[in-house]
Amino acid sequence: MESRIVRSLTAADFFVEPNVAHRDPRTSKSREIDLTAEDATAGYSAGCAVKTTFIIEAINNRYPVVLLTERQSTPNADFESYVKFSGTPDPWPFLDAVDVYEERATDWRNLFSQYCALSKKSGKDELMASHPDDIYTSLLKLAEFTESQLSEFNEWAVGSLGEYWRLFFWQPMLVVSGQLMTVKHASNGELQFEETALARLEFNWHDGEVRKTTAIEVLREDFLISRLDTIRAQDKAMANRIRAYREANHLDDER
Repeated sequence: MESRIVRSLTAADFFVEPNVAHRDPRTSKSREIDLTAEDATAGYSAGCAVKTTFIIEAINNRYPVVLLTERQSTPNADFESYVKFSGTPDPWPFLDAVDVYEERATDWRNLFSQYCALSKKSGKDELMASHPDDIYTSLLKLAEFTESQLSEFNEWAVGSLGEYWRLFFWQPMLVVSGQLMTVKHASNGELQFEETALARLEFNWHDGEVRKTTAIEVLREDFLISRLDTIRAQDKAMANRIRAYREANHLDDER
């Protein structure tokens, strides 16, 4: 499955890095993220760049992976943690040109707080729900690696000059080869099982004593390229607006 994804992403003009090493912060042992990908057509134009690094774990599932318990909007929701991004220089001069939380917001209509995987009971036709270790491990690796990449960028960006304007995103994704389903409550109170190509999971975890939240996109393998193309188009549109804002305000004159 991973080799299929690498081939399809490369053919779609993405730079792909398979088997990216990641240090487990609890055991200090080296672990691997299945792959990361970036838009190969993105680049600096007029000193501006917007790009997303896609952090991907792949799961082969014979039976459906299910997201359930819809996450309702509340004042306590850590929505700022849903969008992982940073930029240069500091302070960011482009915030009047883009609204990051609005344009890259997690879709409340398709955000869930729990997950399970279905499997067949031994010797029976019935399916049972469980929390497989491989899925949890993949979710945790995605969350930790995303956070580490963001931290590394912020450390590197300290003291950066204003010559290059960067707006970079990190998007963790769990890609499944088989069925993906969601469970929602219908207006009559009954549960609705729906097959979907994309849903989002609010994954809560701890970095030492610090509680953290990561919004992970869960999607089918056959929808991956379409989803990445959508985000790539968003990045290009934001880059164009940032570039136009910089030029309109003659901010290059200050360099």
